[in-house]
This record gives sequence, C-alpha cells and structure tokens, in this order.
Amino acid sequence: MINNIKNAIDRVSNSYPSIFTKDDVIKLLADLSAEMQDETPKQVIDKDVLLTTFRQMLSEKDWDDVVDKDDIELSIGYDNKIEVDRVAINEDFLIDSAVDSLEALWDVLEEAANED
Repeated sequence: MINNIKNAIDRVSNSYPSIFTKDDVIKLLADLSAEMQDETPKQVIDKDVLLTTFRQMLSEKDWDDVVDKDDIELSIGYDNKIEVDRVAINEDFLIDSAVDSLEALWDVLEEAANED
C-alpha cells in the first residue's frame, strides 16, 4: 500500500507545472481510498474466547492462600460435627491474583495483535 501511495504522490509531484489540479487530487484520494478498502480488517476477539481464556488463567492460580486459615470460627453442631461459622477471605490475595491474570491476558492479546 505504501508503495502505491508513494507512486501516486510522485505522479502528482511530477505533473505539470507542479501545481496540483483538481483531477490530480481526486485521483490521489481515489487511489488512497481504494488501498484503504483493500486492507484486511483487524481480527475481532470473540467474547466467549476471551472469557474462557481468562477463566483458564484464573484456574491455573494457586488459591490455597485465598482463605485466611488463621481467622476462622468453628463450632460443634448436631451429632458432634464441626461446623464452619465464619471464614475470612484474603481479599488482597484475591484481587492481586485477578489483576495478575488480567495482565497476563492483556499480554496475550497484545502478542496476538502484533502478529497480524
């Protein structure tokens, strides 16, 4: 495309008497328009593929530390069963893991865009 644009510009530059006529400009714009229409559109990422990839990245994380095992309340219930009354969630770990996965997904998307 750039070579065709350069050739069109050179033709206009070399035309008599180096002042652009309406026809020269119209021809140049038509050539540019035709070239731009011939370009392949960028690939659009499917929402399902994006979400599936994100879920996969989240599933690869080690989630053992998301529960704060030092901050848990237990009780003994019916039939002497131990019941969990409250469990603290390590919100910072959860948020950091989600952000890390989003950053990794962003990197994958940038690489895919650069391949096109």
